[in-house]
Amino acid sequence: MDHMVIRDGLLSEKHLGSGVYAQLLLSWLSCIFMAVGLMFGGSATAQTQKRASDFSLNDMFASPNAAAAQAVSFSAGPNNIRFVLDRSQPRVVLLRFEGDPEVWALTSQWGPRGDEFLRNDIGEVIVRITTLGGVTIYGPLGTNGGLAASEGKAKTLSAPARSEDTLQATLEKALRWFDKFSSRSIRVEASGALPPALVYEALERAAQGMSRAPRGYFGRPERRVKLIRVQRSFDRPSVRWQSGILTIGVVPGSGYAGRPSSAAILLALTKSS
Repeated sequence: MDHMVIRDGLLSEKHLGSGVYAQLLLSWLSCIFMAVGLMFGGSATAQTQKRASDFSLNDMFASPNAAAAQAVSFSAGPNNIRFVLDRSQPRVVLLRFEGDPEVWALTSQWGPRGDEFLRNDIGEVIVRITTLGGVTIYGPLGTNGGLAASEGKAKTLSAPARSEDTLQATLEKALRWFDKFSSRSIRVEASGALPPALVYEALERAAQGMSRAPRGYFGRPERRVKLIRVQRSFDRPSVRWQSGILTIGVVPGSGYAGRPSSAAILLALTKSS
């Protein structure tokens, strides 16, 4: 009877029947094909896992969303109020309403149900983002707010541009903003070697905050603003109102988060009334 012996990985024929020979050959070939299949199958699985791990938040959503590290444009309310939410900055979320020069630096706070609340520097909730990605905007829409719809990606809200003006020119330019608040001139000054662009930004917010006070509010002697002073703050932005002097503390290098908002300035001017 013919038989076959496997030595050193090779087949050698001895006297065995041809049927046994064929079975051994098929068995040997199937082992080889199985090993090759496992090798390529494992490689394909690893590649699939790698591709899955490379997915980002933007890959998982077809449209921009308010939780992603990007700038997104929204519209809300019956009048289609438009605004941009920008998460490109560390620690704060920037917001700007269309047609408004102010950029709000909002801080994030999480609610018990997983919703995210974005608050301004006096604690007011300006934006609410649900766990499902729904966005409600407050601010100009009042305490009830309004649902906002995404309109796509937007340009990031860059930090205040460098001013080509000198500090003195910046102060003189800002004086005209305050003429309507008093029959007497309001003086402005800055100290601490501050960048003119930051001084301009702080004074613009002061004028904006004062303009939101009730009509004629600054007409009474005890409410009259005599001096607006912008000075360096080494910790956080601040605003203080005392004896006719409005002092605004700013932090250079912190972008829009480095000065108080118009809401903070208005609150300082009116909270004691």
